[in-house]
Amino acid sequence: MAALSADAAQMATYLGALTQPDTNIIRQAEVALKPILKKPECVPAMIEVIKAQNAQNEATRHVAAIVLRKRISGHFGKFDAPTKSALKAELLAILQTENSRPVRNGVVALVATVCKAEAEDQTDLTQAAAGWPELFQFVAAAAGDAHPEARELAFFLLGEMTETVGIHLKPQFATLAGLFAAGLSDGDPKVQNAAVKALGMLMSYLADEAEIDTFAPLVQPVLTVAEACRARNDEEVVSTTLDVLYDLSYSPSPAIAAHMVPIVQFAQICMSDSNLEMAVRDSAALVVATMAESKPKHLGRDTALLTGIVETIFNLIETSDGSAAGALFESNPAWKEDFQDQEGYDPDEENGITETGMAQGTLDMLACEIPKKYIFEPVISRCMARLGSADPNQRKAGIACLGVIAEGCAEPLRENLAQVMPHVFKTAGDSDARVRECACFALGQISEHCQPEVLSYSPQILPIVFALLDDSNIAVQATSCYVLEMFCERLEPEGVRPLLDPLVRKLAAMLEATNKRSVQEMTTAALAATAVAAEEEFAPYVVGVASLMAKLMELKEEKTYSLRGRALECMGHIAIAVGKEHFRPYFGPTMQCACEGLTFDSTDLHEFAYAAFANLAKVMGDEFAPVLGELVPHMVTVISQDEGQFEQAEGEQGGQFNALDDSDEEEEEGGGLVMHIRTALLETKKGAITAVGEMAAHTGAAFVPYMGEVMTVLLKAADNWHPLIKTEVADALASLIVPVVAKDHNGEITWEKGDIAGVSPLSGNTTQAVNVILRALVTMMKDDTKEVVGKACEGIQRIIELCGPHSFSSVANDCLENTYAILAKEAPCQQLEEYGEEFGDEDDDHDSFMTSACDLVGSFGRVMGQHFVQYLPQFLPAICAYAKSSRPPSDRSMAIGCLGELAQELESGIADHWSTVFYPAAIAGLADSDDSVKRNSAFLIGVSCEGLGDSITSQYGAMLQALSPLFGVDITEGDTAAACVDNACAAIARMIKTSPSHVPMSQVLPVILKAMPLKNDMTENETVYNCLFGLLQQNQADLVANKLELSRVFGEAASEGSKVDDELKEKLKLALQSLN
Repeated sequence: MAALSADAAQMATYLGALTQPDTNIIRQAEVALKPILKKPECVPAMIEVIKAQNAQNEATRHVAAIVLRKRISGHFGKFDAPTKSALKAELLAILQTENSRPVRNGVVALVATVCKAEAEDQTDLTQAAAGWPELFQFVAAAAGDAHPEARELAFFLLGEMTETVGIHLKPQFATLAGLFAAGLSDGDPKVQNAAVKALGMLMSYLADEAEIDTFAPLVQPVLTVAEACRARNDEEVVSTTLDVLYDLSYSPSPAIAAHMVPIVQFAQICMSDSNLEMAVRDSAALVVATMAESKPKHLGRDTALLTGIVETIFNLIETSDGSAAGALFESNPAWKEDFQDQEGYDPDEENGITETGMAQGTLDMLACEIPKKYIFEPVISRCMARLGSADPNQRKAGIACLGVIAEGCAEPLRENLAQVMPHVFKTAGDSDARVRECACFALGQISEHCQPEVLSYSPQILPIVFALLDDSNIAVQATSCYVLEMFCERLEPEGVRPLLDPLVRKLAAMLEATNKRSVQEMTTAALAATAVAAEEEFAPYVVGVASLMAKLMELKEEKTYSLRGRALECMGHIAIAVGKEHFRPYFGPTMQCACEGLTFDSTDLHEFAYAAFANLAKVMGDEFAPVLGELVPHMVTVISQDEGQFEQAEGEQGGQFNALDDSDEEEEEGGGLVMHIRTALLETKKGAITAVGEMAAHTGAAFVPYMGEVMTVLLKAADNWHPLIKTEVADALASLIVPVVAKDHNGEITWEKGDIAGVSPLSGNTTQAVNVILRALVTMMKDDTKEVVGKACEGIQRIIELCGPHSFSSVANDCLENTYAILAKEAPCQQLEEYGEEFGDEDDDHDSFMTSACDLVGSFGRVMGQHFVQYLPQFLPAICAYAKSSRPPSDRSMAIGCLGELAQELESGIADHWSTVFYPAAIAGLADSDDSVKRNSAFLIGVSCEGLGDSITSQYGAMLQALSPLFGVDITEGDTAAACVDNACAAIARMIKTSPSHVPMSQVLPVILKAMPLKNDMTENETVYNCLFGLLQQNQADLVANKLELSRVFGEAASEGSKVDDELKEKLKLALQSLN
């Protein structure tokens, strides 16, 4: 063989040096190569080296191919046509004769780079392949070659050319599909695998484009090859296939959606295959979860497929030894440290994926994404069946899965608590510690997500949790504290009162006795929640608990930061519970701890500090004002920070030669940098925004000097890329109006509903602030994230109800338009891709942000008054769409509630729509199966009668008949049931007040008196008692005939423990005297 030319020999020497294990030799070679590689003569020299099979070793030739690929783009365009043709011919010749697999793979990548350069030179897409026709002839010939190595090479080439093929060769897709089909059915596994990888890359590239349909028929053959690979433990192809299936899950193509069943079935098999690495199995679980997210209705409607997945998940949790409640503590280092000596702990899995974690994560996604009408029954039925099993593993799976679905399936779970809770209570006393731990986890999840219905179980839950605090298992102890934290957050003082003293003493003793940080942290959180529940009744315990917290707030070791933060959080919650007077002695030390935390290099401590500032501002009010000068500028600085920063990019594979990349700006600063998002700073910014919002809302006029800088930074943050930040901004912006109103209007603006003709009651400062902030919030209504839109709606409502119709006039048209778009599901946040789902909204679950939009509609009525009547023909059909019987109960309740607010505010303005909209909706709602819907329907009936007066008295009989069954609702079933009866009483009271002659008093009064006093909805006390006072003053015969029952009602309502307000109590006592 001919000797290398002088240029090639020199090149070979330097390239060979790059293969040495000595870093200094490599750097010297790179320095020497850089000027050479800038010259076009380097290309033929490296080609010579690559071809020198006998003269150069494999490593040197492989490096030559890699370096040439990096530099070819810069030189290729400068060559004349003959030189280009000669080079392309040389490359194809090398591919035909090269025996070394690494070198051949390097040349394949080089060929792909040249092909891309040629294709990009073609301005006519249909002629893109004309730049190098010999290459595609080569690929076609290789794909049909008798030798499997040649056929494999064809697919290697296609894989490397994915981007070029995807962009420039669309006219050849049908031909390529035929090539891929042949490769997938090839008799040689290596060819099949190469075809799967190449096709997979192309399908991933085209997943969002219409052309994916050309390759959709190949999904099943790909799955067939992947299944064969799984059976013989070829994990690489299985993993590649799962990555492709993940990309295809989001494809909007119906042709891809048609393959959902085999895709999910393959992923399900991989999830269960213990011979596969956990990372591969977790990729399979991600495919299932993603399919649930992208095609929830498709998946939900396939009962067999869905139940198969659910059964697989239950089986995985049953057979796994890992903790099924560990999801609570995965990110907590203290938990991991404390858990080491506990049963089921596996140090090898400490930072990895477990079967249980994989299964629970998948189930959580299914519960959150798939319509509840499909997912709830198959899961809850399996939970119940396993909870009755003699096998503790089955009981563990049953109760763990119940906890997992509590968030996603909260609505149907709330409706079935009566059937579920006895099983939960039983497992809390199980003989198996893992079952007890999972029972605590489930109790905590149900307590967190099934409010307020779960509160009615406080007499059972609190004693059970109290007992579990003494459990010998650390996991059970810590998780029971979590239950207390979640359960007590919304518990009223009377709910926690029976166990308050022993509970506080027990938690305090645990905190002092344990050396386990996980238990200390969760005990501290439980004490905080207990304080919030007890409210002022916690005052006797403040001294002792504050003493314990003071010790923890002095911790300075990095590993104890979280515990220190929890103690600070606890003090903030105690402040909320007991109020300014009781907390004043602890205000200074708590602030000192929070401010000191800001000097530590810990974003966690910063978050805890900002949360404390928010709570203390809320409690201390004007007494917090002196620290504004120090804190507000700090908050502004934090909020102004950019959570993104540039960091050096990690090198690609073969990245040891990145210094030889094709770039003339190698020495310039900023090369090779990528944006890195500091997620911890995002949380810190969120906390700072929350804190500054609370300071504005509660420190009054003292905040006004800081308005300008705070508003500027918040308006800038309103355009942040992350919804977490924008959501907090929407909340905080609305609070900025409060200090201006405090300064210019003494804290209150007097305005008249619908009055925009008169002089504006707003000061110039208030008008300016309102205009700027409302415009920002109205813009945020068009955000593409539902949470941001919901908060924007809430912010607008707060401002216009505080400032009145003049504040609203400048943005009214845009705000009304945006609100209607939300109700009609036409807003940007509702226009995300459906990923091939062709179903309508029949299966949709309740969207919580819609409640904020409906509340805003009610506010329009409250502020605009009769001016809003003209918009009813547009808004009412959109609202009533949510009242359909096919919608979930929360939607129906929301819609009827919105109609009730409009009827109350617009009064006679709804007359034209009474018989067609309001009346039929109310009657249907009274017959609904859900108590919340019935409650709102009763309210709608009452306020409509009040507002429309004598014009609808002819329908009183039908309305009373529809209201009658509500008095048979069992009020012991929970707050909503009790409120249902209360609202029925109030509705009849309004009917009596409006037109007593049309109400059969002798039949009605005994019924409502029996149901009184009101048990839950205290806002209706004035309505019902003023009605009775009026009848009593008239000496109404039927009321007098029920004098004893009336005396009982008045007596109970006026008693010391009653929730009736003091002014009304005095009236009740006077009325009671007149009866005696």
